[in-house]
Formats: sequence, C-alpha cells, structure tokens
Amino acid sequence: MAHKKLIRFLGGIFSVGMVFPLLGSFGCNKTEAASVAGALTCDAAAGATVEIATAKLIIEFNSVADDIGVHGAFDDHGYSELCVYDPGGTQVLAFKPQAQFKDLTIAGIFFESREPPSSEFSFEDLQVRFPEGEYTLRGTNFDGTGLVGSATFTHDVPAPPVVVFPPVVTDEENAGDSLVSPLGLVIEWEDVTETVDGGPVTITGYEIIVTKLEHDDPHGFSRPIFDVHVPANRNSLSVPVEFLEADTGYELEVLALETSGNQTIAGGYFTTE
Repeated sequence: MAHKKLIRFLGGIFSVGMVFPLLGSFGCNKTEAASVAGALTCDAAAGATVEIATAKLIIEFNSVADDIGVHGAFDDHGYSELCVYDPGGTQVLAFKPQAQFKDLTIAGIFFESREPPSSEFSFEDLQVRFPEGEYTLRGTNFDGTGLVGSATFTHDVPAPPVVVFPPVVTDEENAGDSLVSPLGLVIEWEDVTETVDGGPVTITGYEIIVTKLEHDDPHGFSRPIFDVHVPANRNSLSVPVEFLEADTGYELEVLALETSGNQTIAGGYFTTE
C-alpha cells in the first residue's frame, strides 16, 4: 500500500503519485517525450548553492512477499528540477515539474521502485545495478539558487525480525486462521543482530505497523493505521484497545531499521475475536 509506505519511510513528506519520473519523460505526449527524454541536465548554478534538506536512498526488503526495491526521498523548500547520479556519475533519476507545478515547484518527493519477486530481481542483482556509495544530486530551487547534496547508499540490509506474538499467517485470505483478542494486545519480536547475509548490523530502531484490512476510502487516507517507531532496545509494543475493533482483519508489519536507512519487513495477518 503506497500510503502506508509513505508513512513508513518519511512521515508527512509530500508525494507525487508514488512514481518518480525516470530520465526525462515528464508527462509529455509521445512526440514531446522523444525530444525531452534524457535532456534534463541540472547544470550547476553559476551563483549561490544550498544543501538539500533531506536526501535519502535506501533498500527495503519485504521478507513476507520475498521482494526487494529501492526507496528514496528528496525534500527542500521547493525545487524546479532535480537530478540524481550514481557513484559512477550516471544519471539515474530526473524530475522536473510541469505546467501548474512548474511555477509552484515541488517541496518534497518520496518514491519507491517496483519491487519484483526475488526470482525476477534478486539481492545480488540489486547489488550489481545499484553500487554502494554516494549518490549525488544537483538541482535548482524555486528562487533560482542551486541545490546540491548526496545520499549515502549501502547494501547493509537487516535480517528479518522474528515475530513472537501475535501468531500471524502469511496469506491475507487466511487472516481468520489466527484469532487474537483485541484487549491487551502486545506485539513481541526478537532482536535483529545481523544482516541478511550474516554480517554485522547496527539497528537504530523498529517500526510497528498495524493496518485494518477492509476499508473503503478511494479518495482519502482514512484507513485506520497504527504506526509507531520504538528505540532499538525495545522488542515489544502494546496496541491501544481504542484502535482495534472486534471481528476485524489486520495486517501486522514489524520493520528493522539500520543505520544507513535500509529496512526489512516481517509480519503477516491476524483477525481479532
């Protein structure tokens, strides 16, 4: 769910449709796209430059769905164009607001790549195509000043947290197979002490998300979501009785967050009694 991932990544940042335009084709028709694609260079401004307020580029591994992808966020007061380059200098992202947004500019954007199953796009594939290092950015602010910065990208992906309680199932359709009392629910998980490949890891915190499954609000964000970050030395969290409803299906996600920003999801589904 895109809205839930936006909350999870950087609460409150403005998102443009959860899609980050790649190398140019900024909503143009086919003829325009042919002439525009790849044309955005984000040349360094001749005058003053400022450091972008937020530049994040991370890996998210979903151990339940067995998929992996790259997420990012670039936030400032308002920019009219923005380009991102990998450690080798190749432009990998380009963004340019158009029409009404051209004058208004964009203050912040969150994006996530497609997350194919591991059989299609493995962790090894990601390591090759997205090398570790500094991903630099250049852009232009709404007032004409230059915008510069960088996002540190690593391959240090936490191992999946082990959910101790409540018991969960991995298939949403079978959420009713795991019945949990809505009174006094305490989510428990084991500490994450290594990366997915057995290396050392520094966990900076955990995020716990409980989402009501059945909810119809196609134009808004009113779906009940309980979303809490806790320090790295915690491995349990109480869910307020005011949040949970009886005889209702929920998705539980427990995320391990490491020092470079990478995150791994574990969890499943349950139903309240």
